[in-house]
Order: sequence, then structure tokens, then C-alpha cells
Amino acid sequence: MENDVCVRVAKENDVEGFYGLWKICFGDSDNFCNWLFQNRFFPHYSVCLEKNGEIFSAMQAVPYTISVRGKDLPGAMLCGVSTHPDQRKKGYMRKIFTMEMNLLREKGKLLAVHTPAVLESYFAYGHFPVADALYMKGRRKVDKRDDFLFFEKSSWEELYPLYEMNIGQRYSGAVRRTKAEFLRKGEDYASDGGKCIVLKDDKIQGYAFVYLLEDELICPEAVANDGYYGGLLDELFALANGREISVKLPPDVEVPFEFGERILRQKGVAGVCNIGEILKKLEISCPYKIECYDPIVPENNGIFSFDGTTVDAQPAIKIEAGYFLGVLMGYVSLDDVSQFVTIYNKDGYDFMNQALPKCKCYIIDEY
Repeated sequence: MENDVCVRVAKENDVEGFYGLWKICFGDSDNFCNWLFQNRFFPHYSVCLEKNGEIFSAMQAVPYTISVRGKDLPGAMLCGVSTHPDQRKKGYMRKIFTMEMNLLREKGKLLAVHTPAVLESYFAYGHFPVADALYMKGRRKVDKRDDFLFFEKSSWEELYPLYEMNIGQRYSGAVRRTKAEFLRKGEDYASDGGKCIVLKDDKIQGYAFVYLLEDELICPEAVANDGYYGGLLDELFALANGREISVKLPPDVEVPFEFGERILRQKGVAGVCNIGEILKKLEISCPYKIECYDPIVPENNGIFSFDGTTVDAQPAIKIEAGYFLGVLMGYVSLDDVSQFVTIYNKDGYDFMNQALPKCKCYIIDEY
């Protein structure tokens, strides 16, 4: 404790303080906040900064399994990263960020992913972009329809295989939701008025969770089998009935421009809790060594073999752990971040660049 400031792991009875700070900083509805803190508050994975008994800064984490190059890694999704407006620019964020990342490491988590509004805010903490999202935005009048197939909660579990095949198994960086976590996410949307619409022929080919507001339709999660995203967008535009529409899609989805403006943007960052264990889990065959440095987690500093062990040997390259995580996840190649790489052995650098090709990356979840 310094100047009455205490940074600590959250406790069960901190829920009121976390709730109040969330409302001040994010302004979400009471229905959503009530649901969130009843179902998504994991105090033992979260941290806060307390001053004179009041929580002024907080960060939450939800434990998840994260897919990285087809491997399942124990990780977490960060959310609710916030500081009271009257207490900003005092260095509180660095304090809680440092504690959170080291706490996750202690709990066996290897990486943390999140989708903040301002990605650059996290670069100083070693969290860099690892995923894009495609947004379809526009307004198009279509013939009025009344044949929409809305799915009630009792049927949502039928949609889980679509998510698992088209998101969980397909994209590096995606949360490998269990069926229970998938249903919990659906409840999350429903808590704030979200509905579920499906695209179906002889079987269900796609689904979308939507908020149908007075002037717009917002779709934060749209998932379909290959070849069916166009049909799903047709349904969404028809449902919008002339309203402005915004649909979040995986970055590699091919849909015609007739649906509106295509906006591809970085929408997801990640940071390293345990670089050695990530290397071990990924089982990448490479004889060369890499030197990592990390401004937040001390144990990520050192020279590593690709089996995850620390060694006393000459590294082929030196790179910040966060940038290297982007390479490991497949969002960027070593060449893409070469300005941040110190090369000691060009053959080793070239070998790693070939051994770690880019792959499809997408983070659909917000929390």
C-alpha cells in the first residue's frame, strides 16, 4: 500500500464496487449489468485498485480455452478494463495490468485476449493486434417479409455445432466455447434485448444474434456454413426493413458489395502470460533459439528453445514477447514485424519465418 492505494485480487464482496465502476465507465443498461455480474464476475481472476476503501480502477478476466494454430491453450479474456474518470492519468492502469497478467500466469493461463475499443491503449503493456473483423454496414430497402425464423432459448443448443465448426475450430485466437459457454453467451445477448434469427433449408445453415432498435439493426455475432453468409445477410437486411445495419463477420468472409460498405478493422489484441508454455503447447519444430523481453511479466524475459525451456545459448533473434505472440498466433509473419526484431542469425530468422506462416485469425467474443 502506498499513499492509501492498494492493488489486489478481487473478492466476492467487491461485486458492488466493480458494478458501480462499470456503470460509470461504460454506461450499459441495468438489465445487462445485472446479468453480467451474476454470471460473468470471476473475482479470483480479476484485480482492482482501491483507494481509501473505494475501487477506482479494475480489470476482469474470464477463463477460457483459446485456439492457437489448432491447439487448445488455457487462457483468459479480459474485460471491464476501467478507471474512474476522476482518477485517470495517475498510472493506475499499469499497476492493475501488471498484477492481472501475473495473476493469470500464477493460475496457469498462457495468454490473454480481448477486443478493446482503442487497441493502441494496450501496446505499452505488450498487448498487440492479433485479429481483424469485417463489418458490413449499410441501409437497403428490401421487400417486406414475415417468414423469419427466430430461435427461442430452448433451441439454442442446436446452434452450437455451427459455432464450434465455423469459429472455434477455424480461427486462431477464437474462444473454444463449451456448449455451456455458448448458451451463456446467448443469455448475455438476451439480457439486453437480443434475439436470435436462423437461416435454414433442410438443416440450420447459419445464425445471428441481433438487436433490432428503432433506427438500426446491430449484429455482434453472425455465423454460417461456407456459402451461406450471403443468405444470412439477406435475412438480416430484410429484418432491418430499411434501418441502418451493422454486422460483425469473420475477416475472410466473401460477400457481395451490394450488401453495403465493407470495413475491415483490427479488432482484437493479445498478451503473453507464459511464453515458455505457449511454445511447448504449440509443438513447433525449430532448432533455433529466440530471446524474448516483456515489460509486464518478468518470467517471459530470457532465451527460449521452441520446446519452451530457457537456455544459455546464442539466440537467432530478439523480439518483444507480445509481438512474437502475434507471430505464433498467425496474425503476422516475422517479416511483418521485422522492424521490431533484432536478427543475430539470418538463417535462423528465415527458418522461423517459414515455420510460422500466417493463418486465419478472429476473435468473435467481447467478454
